[in-house]
Amino acid sequence: MLSIRPLALLGALLCAGTAQAQTATECPRLPPDAAVRWDVQPGPDFVFCRAMDITNGEQAFAVTVGRNAPFKPRRNDRVGERVTIDGTRTWWHAPHNELLAGTMVRETLLELPSGDYAHIIVRAGDEAALARSLRDAEALHFSDVRLGSK
Repeated sequence: MLSIRPLALLGALLCAGTAQAQTATECPRLPPDAAVRWDVQPGPDFVFCRAMDITNGEQAFAVTVGRNAPFKPRRNDRVGERVTIDGTRTWWHAPHNELLAGTMVRETLLELPSGDYAHIIVRAGDEAALARSLRDAEALHFSDVRLGSK
């Protein structure tokens, strides 16, 4: 009986590893030096990927990948210079919202080669956290992202 338990445990760990590998393709690939991990929440026609800081457990930024564009960028909300995320030129936008007072917010929208959209949103309480999260978000790779059965 003792030899069956380790085999069962090994099998469970292998299945968990396979599930994690499958989940990873729903979210973009993080930069190797990022101090965040994905918390994945699938929806009916989207997946919500929260980049959680591994040191304090707080959300650094989030990416929603879906078949529809949930965010409508407005030229008047653009901030900073144009950036490139995984080969796509885009702008960060700072929405004006009274509910977000005291929080620094940046958003952008990417159309992926698959035809899906990636809405990236960064929220931070200070300039240092904002800069760190923007750097990580700008280093995301979407080449392996697959939404549902697409």
